[in-house]
Amino acid sequence: MSRAASAILALALALAVFFVDQGFKRLIEVSMRLGESTPLIPQVLRLTHTRNEGGAFGILGGQSGVLLLGSAVAVAFVLWILLKATPTRATTSGCGLILGGAAGNLLDRLSAGEVTDFLDLEFWPLQQWPVFNAADVAIVLGAAILLLDSFRSEKASRRSAEGDRQDQEPSADGG
Repeated sequence: MSRAASAILALALALAVFFVDQGFKRLIEVSMRLGESTPLIPQVLRLTHTRNEGGAFGILGGQSGVLLLGSAVAVAFVLWILLKATPTRATTSGCGLILGGAAGNLLDRLSAGEVTDFLDLEFWPLQQWPVFNAADVAIVLGAAILLLDSFRSEKASRRSAEGDRQDQEPSADGG
């Protein structure tokens, strides 16, 4: 895949994630009162309308400047990966998911100073997991894809280096 095709696909995925995330957030905001909760999948997942002025899990609440700067740095880093790394499906997918999720939460922070969260896990051991949103899911999934791909790439590089060393060693029969 060419670098240009990879960038276009990643941006298309980012836009799709962004619009899905924003659509769900607006739907929750107009159909549920703040604090309202309703089962989506009984004993597994609830829709719970909350607002979060902090980052992931509510950390850095009230530190909007730090959160905005962190978001900008993260987006710049992901764009750098997208433009510098060897274009693969994993890199394209991971970067697109992260960019779309980051853009969705960033828009909320810039427009309202907080994000709308609505996905609430209720099965053990995640009963006490903080409420999150579609953008958060995309960011975590994208990061996991990039991380797994980096491990796979590192393993392939080691195998290639070991193969090169074996090719350079003289054979036992003197050849």
